[in-house]
Amino acid sequence: MSPRTKEQNEAIREQTRQQIIDAAFLEFANEGYSRTSIATVAKKAKVSKGLIYHYFGSKEEILEAIFDQLVEMGHQMTSYPDDFTARDKIKQIIEQTFDFIEHQSNVGKLMVGLAMQRDAFTALKSKLDYIQQEQMTLYSNIMKELGFDQPTLEAYELGATLDGILLGHVSLGEDYPLQAMKQKLLDEYVQK
Repeated sequence: MSPRTKEQNEAIREQTRQQIIDAAFLEFANEGYSRTSIATVAKKAKVSKGLIYHYFGSKEEILEAIFDQLVEMGHQMTSYPDDFTARDKIKQIIEQTFDFIEHQSNVGKLMVGLAMQRDAFTALKSKLDYIQQEQMTLYSNIMKELGFDQPTLEAYELGATLDGILLGHVSLGEDYPLQAMKQKLLDEYVQK
């Protein structure tokens, strides 16, 4: 058996790092950030605590890595073809957000949980502020193109509505009228 190549070793390192991130994500979402320990993550990831510390200096660094991946997903959700109109953009935002809420319920649980846990929220404050500003600028520009008199306020209203829908779905699960809310927003912003 020949020794592994540099590329194989790098692939194994990345796979192990991702395994840790995935395990931490599930634990943070299901048990809460504050109640999850490095030992719990290690057990879930089937690695040693020492190996986790080889990749991440702290629980906060794992949370930041999770958040970086979520940010990347968000950027992918808001990239549009050049010929998209404002209505096309808002339709895509609504449809992809609802698809995300429905099919990525652990992300919703994590985000709601983090909002309620001050220590976790503080660790991510600068990133959250940046993302919110980026999102509100995007929404505001779309609302301006759609002809709203107060595009910035409309953008904040849409953001708050989507946050509330996420919270409702996390709280009520299948009892939340997710598809009806999606249609209501599509009617309000796209069918106008």
